Amino acid sequence: MKKRTWFILILAIALIVTGATGSIFYFQRLEAERAKSDINKKFKYDNSEELVLNVKNRATLYLSTSEDDYVHMKKQGLSYGSTKNDETTWDIQKSGNQTVVTIDNKNMQQRLQPTVFSFGDIYDDSISLSLPENYKKITIKGNSLDINSYDLSLSKLDITTKHGNISADNLTTEELNVDTTHGDVYFNGGKVEKGLNINANSGDVTLEDTSFSDLSANLKNGDILTANTKGNMSITNNSGNTDINHTKGKVTVDNKSSDIVFHSNQVNYDVDLATTHGNILIEIDDTSYERNKVDFQTGYGAISIFNENLSSESTFSRDKGKNSIKAVSKNGDIVVNKLDKDDTEYGAH
Repeated sequence: MKKRTWFILILAIALIVTGATGSIFYFQRLEAERAKSDINKKFKYDNSEELVLNVKNRATLYLSTSEDDYVHMKKQGLSYGSTKNDETTWDIQKSGNQTVVTIDNKNMQQRLQPTVFSFGDIYDDSISLSLPENYKKITIKGNSLDINSYDLSLSKLDITTKHGNISADNLTTEELNVDTTHGDVYFNGGKVEKGLNINANSGDVTLEDTSFSDLSANLKNGDILTANTKGNMSITNNSGNTDINHTKGKVTVDNKSSDIVFHSNQVNYDVDLATTHGNILIEIDDTSYERNKVDFQTGYGAISIFNENLSSESTFSRDKGKNSIKAVSKNGDIVVNKLDKDDTEYGAH
């Protein structure tokens, strides 16, 4: 082998060893520095009725229920190269029956360059908050905020975000209000004893295995999917599709420029579906169709029931049964498909 080839090979091995050694040293230093600067703060419940959490800067919140009477905040320590001036802080102010906590999440983007090689940027904006159930109401606000929770139990929760997604598994609360400008909303396995109110300007909403007394959802630019939901629901959707897979409770849907899918068996509640510029697909079992009143109307579309084309008719009604299934589309088709009585499958269409 030529000397030049040997030289290149030895140089390559040396660079690999140097890079690996430098990376190991750097990450050990990084972990030690983070461990020293981990944030663990708390304050005790002070008999306030409402806790307001104002989150400044970009953040991802992980919410859990506190096991004591304290509000806890935990956050991983500073990134390599940061200083105490970059540390996340919180300011606590009580006024009357309200406690306001302002969390300033300053731990921003840092460049990793342990050796001559650059590994790009890291960005750790996560904050863990444990919240006691003592408060009658907890309000969370942020301009750029992702929120995640699992098994969270609170009396009342209000969330207002401009940018960010909201995700909750097994959330239990008496009342839940969500107001989001840009971001998706996802609830799974939740129970809201009273009202669940969602206002979403731009983003999709998904509710799976969720129960509520009353749902009010107002979407401007996004799709909504409900799956195995229980409770009365009223949905207004401006520019997205509405997909309903419901179990119990009155259903009212008003779509402006999109399609509606209603998929359910054993329907023993009122269903009212309306869209201006979209189609309506109804998938129900034969028993549900036969035992309920039916009223279908379309302006410029066709009506099909169990593969029977009624395109020559603009309306179809049958005044029989206790509950009613109503579908109105100004410029779209109305199609009714038969569902097996044991069909509980659902999914976005």
